[in-house]
Amino acid sequence: MIDYLSAFSRKVIWLKPLVFCTTVAAIVLFAYLVLSGNSADTEVYIIPSIVGLLWSLICLILLFAFPHVPPQPESQQRFYSRLKIRLARGCYYIFALLFIVLSTSAVLLTFKLLNVWRTDF
Repeated sequence: MIDYLSAFSRKVIWLKPLVFCTTVAAIVLFAYLVLSGNSADTEVYIIPSIVGLLWSLICLILLFAFPHVPPQPESQQRFYSRLKIRLARGCYYIFALLFIVLSTSAVLLTFKLLNVWRTDF
């Protein structure tokens, strides 16, 4: 599982500047909408800005965390180096499980929020 995430994040590493700029733009837009007041003109964009911020943060996590997964330990390595690699990969497994849960929750939350946005506006 972490090897697939690592391979995918290495393939799309060229998107890192674009995702970073999108995340900054989503944070700025969300902060502007929240701090600008309660005008009816800006209320329309709060839900899409939340969804955009959520997905840009998920993409940012994928691109910044998973390219650095260590490869599987080889049998010729010393015991402590294999143990160190296995512990690091174990942490990445836990992080990958959290990432998958977060992504699944983001999909469900996106459907619900966009459904609310569609019915209200």
